[in-house]
Amino acid sequence: MSRIARVLVSLCFALSVLSISRAFPPSGVAAAGGWTTSGTQILTPAGTPYLITGINWYGFETKSYVAHGMCCQDYTYILNEVKQDGYNTIRIPFSNQMWESDPTPGSNTISACSACKGKHSRDILALIINYAGSIGLHVILDNHRSEAGNSAEGNGLWYTSSYSEQSWINDWVNMQRWVHGQQMTQGSTDTVTVNDTASDGYPTVIGYDLRNEPHTPSRTAYTAGATWGTGDGISPASNPNPNPFAPACASSSTCVDWRLAAERAGDSILGDASSHGWSYPLIFVEGISQYPTASGTAGGGPYDYYWWGGQLQGVNGNAGNPGAPVVFNAGGSASSLGPAVSNQLVYSAHDYGPAEYAQSWFNSSTCYTKGCSASSLSDLWVNHWAYLNLSGGINPVWPGHSSYPWSNTGATAYTQAPVWIGEFGTGNTSSAVDTSGAGSQGQWFTDLINFIQSSESPTSTNSSGYAVSNLNFTYWALNTEDSYALLGTSWTGLAYAPKEYSFLCFVQWGPLAVPHGTASNQCGNTGALPGPS
Repeated sequence: MSRIARVLVSLCFALSVLSISRAFPPSGVAAAGGWTTSGTQILTPAGTPYLITGINWYGFETKSYVAHGMCCQDYTYILNEVKQDGYNTIRIPFSNQMWESDPTPGSNTISACSACKGKHSRDILALIINYAGSIGLHVILDNHRSEAGNSAEGNGLWYTSSYSEQSWINDWVNMQRWVHGQQMTQGSTDTVTVNDTASDGYPTVIGYDLRNEPHTPSRTAYTAGATWGTGDGISPASNPNPNPFAPACASSSTCVDWRLAAERAGDSILGDASSHGWSYPLIFVEGISQYPTASGTAGGGPYDYYWWGGQLQGVNGNAGNPGAPVVFNAGGSASSLGPAVSNQLVYSAHDYGPAEYAQSWFNSSTCYTKGCSASSLSDLWVNHWAYLNLSGGINPVWPGHSSYPWSNTGATAYTQAPVWIGEFGTGNTSSAVDTSGAGSQGQWFTDLINFIQSSESPTSTNSSGYAVSNLNFTYWALNTEDSYALLGTSWTGLAYAPKEYSFLCFVQWGPLAVPHGTASNQCGNTGALPGPS
């Protein structure tokens, strides 16, 4: 759940989707040179494994309309710090309002950036992406909310009365075109062109996090917020895997089934890539906030509640509710879909500790390993999102039927997928990072770091009892003003060195990772990663 301090032309778009769908090549095969997935792995365009070990840098989604920190340091300085601290990817949130209006940020927000002066928001974002790529960093763009503001969108949906679902999808299609060097004219005309290739020869932008934290707001009925697999008028009991463009609500911006909305957006992005001959991007799909239990129904519950964006039980479903895995096609309409696209999907979860909210599983019995108590953190994570990563973990049910109808949209069954922890974070004290008693913030953070580490470098110490593999993450957040900040005052140095050198660096991988050792600025110089509880 994003913190308070954290801190987007319907008929025309429908016609463009139809025209794109007719232009698709029959194969559905993307142009070479793109990011893909295989099992639990994300693969570079060269086919080599890539672990996202990244960090969030927010601000473009807020009413300042620009990444925070450039009041104090130039964006090049901040990005150099990201690389120096061992991160290889940046998740950059934005709002639809920022994207469409493209305002000029206030001079006080960019006073340390001489190249930013007089420029509009999209141009500054282009400068950041271009420099990130030039030093070997990669980017995930995250649609954080519709109207500019803090945290997730208040209604829990991916549209508002001011920014329809069609606008949301259209903005994603245009953003992909912008990433490929096409200048936009919404709000203002771009003057900076995005260079889509990083210094390693791969696309700088890995892909698109379709929406931050879909959820059901408190005191709102589940079926009025973001649901998963409810079908939007197409009964899951008769078809749990429908054409996502078929529900009537898709044209009136009144849908609530997040799984189908994610497919509509993903299909439109992939279809547009196909029509231009571009390689496909990765499509990141977050969870929701609650899901009916096996004895419950979508309309009446009871529900299993979890963090906003972290509830992914709907992929498999349960004895009372059909599963609904995400599948993609290269475009489509209510009458027909483009060819099925596999190997571009990454599921995303957000996870936080009791400092965010004192959930019931944080108590005197909270422990780490599988089956250690009713409040096992590993059981909790596997129950809600990490099962997607396990071998054979994806096995959607269709109550009353012997098997799930994967092929309804041309999709091929998959049994596991990459998982990306898009947000998790903690404070800057010893008790916030290190185990300080059962149910504590430090216990949660220490154990989650060990869980992530076990997915790439398993040991007898970090073993949870589950064979997770290749877990990706982006820490929340880089920003100095955040209570979970990585950077120190004035956007330089570290807010709390042990959080970086005794915890986060132990789950960094690849050529940019902080080297291990005991010297200054090396991983482990403030102490080794503590074992889990």
